[in-house]
Amino acid sequence: MFGFATSERLDLNGVLRRVHPDDRETVQRTLARALEGDGRYEMDYRVVLPGGQIRWIASRGRAQFNGAGTPIVVREVSLDVTERRKTEREAQRLRQEVAHVGRVSMMGQLASALAHEINQPLGAILRNAEAAELFMQGASPDLDEVRASLADIIKNDQRAGAVIDRMRALLKRHELAVIRLDMGDVIGDVVTIMRADAVSRHVKLDVDIAGDLRPVRGDRVHLQQVLLNLVLNGMDALNGANQDRRVTVTARPGEARIVEVAVGDTGPGIPTDMLGSVFDPFFSTKPNGLGMGLPISRTIIEAHGGQLWAENNHGCGATLRFTLPIAEEAGAE
Repeated sequence: MFGFATSERLDLNGVLRRVHPDDRETVQRTLARALEGDGRYEMDYRVVLPGGQIRWIASRGRAQFNGAGTPIVVREVSLDVTERRKTEREAQRLRQEVAHVGRVSMMGQLASALAHEINQPLGAILRNAEAAELFMQGASPDLDEVRASLADIIKNDQRAGAVIDRMRALLKRHELAVIRLDMGDVIGDVVTIMRADAVSRHVKLDVDIAGDLRPVRGDRVHLQQVLLNLVLNGMDALNGANQDRRVTVTARPGEARIVEVAVGDTGPGIPTDMLGSVFDPFFSTKPNGLGMGLPISRTIIEAHGGQLWAENNHGCGATLRFTLPIAEEAGAE
């Protein structure tokens, strides 16, 4: 399993030398913590065989101590889980492909609103350029006005560029990249993308983010995808509603070291008999819905160590909530 010849002596240092360099420190820390604690440990790590082949190993063990508390022997079971890891990676790749399709589908729904969002700064650039040209035609050009027009051109150019950058980030194929995130910033990006669509639908988009929100660890693009889908669903639920057309996004610290994000609407709510089915693949309450947005969103949230669920509000509307562990407990880099 570790690539040792039958004539070689097995000891801890020899095994550690076979552990992949990127995993070696983690293995050493895990063993050290076990020997300082109750002696139990579990870990998955890679070993590099003499021919260069990489193999995944799952080890579970326990140290035995003498009366003085000194470890005297370690008993361990190690399994070759290379094939399982390959299967998991393939499943993750397929999930990412499906998530990418979901993002492209959402961008299609938002195309008109995003075009409007880009046309606004482009129109402002044109008006400022025309104004600067007029100022320069005078016998004594007002250079302060020209500078102000140029400053507005730069600002609106950056605004249009930011919209395009956000679209490109959401549309390109993307592997899960877990980093430390401020959910307030993630929500802000999504609200910026959705604002024009909300205005065109006559929907008020409210945001309420707690000031003491802790950072989480997650993938920015995938979490934006979840929020985009939930906000789109909330606005779709308001089709036909005539009063108080509102979608509210809130973020609050929760119990057990989590952050809870909720997207609520003031629509008719989810029929009680359908509440348990909204996360089933291909199930949709919308006439032209594909029924993949919520299943993809739940898969993404669960991959982050959180949960996503739906509930009806008291009075009217529905809310979709998800949780994410705070940064200290949200998994690997």
